[in-house]
Amino acid sequence: MLHPTHEQHFMKKVKSAKYGRRPSRQVLQSLYAQMTLEYALFDSNYERLRRLIDHSLDNKDAGQFKILTDQYNELIHEYEHGKIIQEQGYELELDFKFN
Repeated sequence: MLHPTHEQHFMKKVKSAKYGRRPSRQVLQSLYAQMTLEYALFDSNYERLRRLIDHSLDNKDAGQFKILTDQYNELIHEYEHGKIIQEQGYELELDFKFN
């Protein structure tokens, strides 16, 4: 699945409601896939909005700038405290960094 050191780091972040039980490979793969998708969606939306905001500034389009900055602020608000994904009683907390 992962390089051993990456897997160890990943496993430290996985929390269990079933104290002490190691999640199955299927659960780990599902959490990893969800994590990858969540980060990809965030990064894609974050970069797209930044690029469009810059474009609206270059074009001096105040209306478009307002719409895009509202969307950007909503995105930041949604992810600023991280996100928790769950699978069969296991949780993984994701942290997001903003430039």
